[in-house]
Amino acid sequence: MLATAWFQRSRHNGARLFARGVLLAAAAAGLLGLSAAPAAAAPITLTTTQTSVVLDAGDSVVITGQITNISGGPLLTTDFFLSLSGYPFPFVDVTPLLGDPEVVIPDRTISPVLDLLMIATLPDILADLNFDLSILLSDINGNFAEEVLVGVTVRAAAASGVPEPGTLALALVALVPLVARRVHRRADPAGPSPALLAGT
Repeated sequence: MLATAWFQRSRHNGARLFARGVLLAAAAAGLLGLSAAPAAAAPITLTTTQTSVVLDAGDSVVITGQITNISGGPLLTTDFFLSLSGYPFPFVDVTPLLGDPEVVIPDRTISPVLDLLMIATLPDILADLNFDLSILLSDINGNFAEEVLVGVTVRAAAASGVPEPGTLALALVALVPLVARRVHRRADPAGPSPALLAGT
């Protein structure tokens, strides 16, 4: 009787252990299957040559980079669009350059290094600027690459009490007629002579 009860209990425990083992094996196989599956690559990707740039007020810099095309067909650089944000307009102006010149990027290739955009700054920035320029690339097929950030530092213009040479020259040119008129009045305070008036 005791032997029969022990046999039934051990058989029941064995079945439970076997079921647990099957469940664990299935879960492990599912996890391995998910991790082994290759991640779907984006149809287009963008990488920039520079991840950060430093420039002085009044300077400009060109950001370059490469485009990977696995969209299924060739693309021209004029088939791409750049969305640019995150910069302090109007102190900084960002101009897209991609597409000039026009370059073909065949499917499953990486482009040569391309001029992507130009960052230009005003000459009279009085405080340092630090910002992340956001670059978002898309194509005519509606594909989007992951956002790329480029850190930008703009050093302020050096403060100076002496006017720039150009400003000083303009001020002197404006003063010449005033000085000439004053000298002419001092040379002839009584006005034109009677002989001159009679000759006319």
